[in-house]
Amino acid sequence: MLRTSINMRNDIFIRIGIAAVRLRKSQREVVIMLLNRIRGDFNHFQGGFTLVRYQPRDPRKRWHCFPIRFREAENELVADFRKLGRFSVSYLVAMATDRYLEEMLQDKKSRHNYAKFAHYAIGQR
Repeated sequence: MLRTSINMRNDIFIRIGIAAVRLRKSQREVVIMLLNRIRGDFNHFQGGFTLVRYQPRDPRKRWHCFPIRFREAENELVADFRKLGRFSVSYLVAMATDRYLEEMLQDKKSRHNYAKFAHYAIGQR
């Protein structure tokens, strides 16, 4: 597994922690589940020919450095998101948390053991 870290706003980190407790999963699994949700709506996140966009700065510097490990297929998916969407991984996690976390907590289908990333395709015109 590949190790890296994601800079999260403290409120995002707390929300992911609460979701992990409610879903009885690790925080890492919740982050992967959130990124998997983006896969279905990726057409909203395509960036085109631009620089990578990062989260807005926090003048109070309230950040949490979240260490995470990605399996090979997960890392490939995240790398594809970064290349095509032109967002940092931490920004993708923040956007996915804002858009999908409540829906994921209410959705019974999201509680399966693990999502496989082996067969997916992301296209861009």
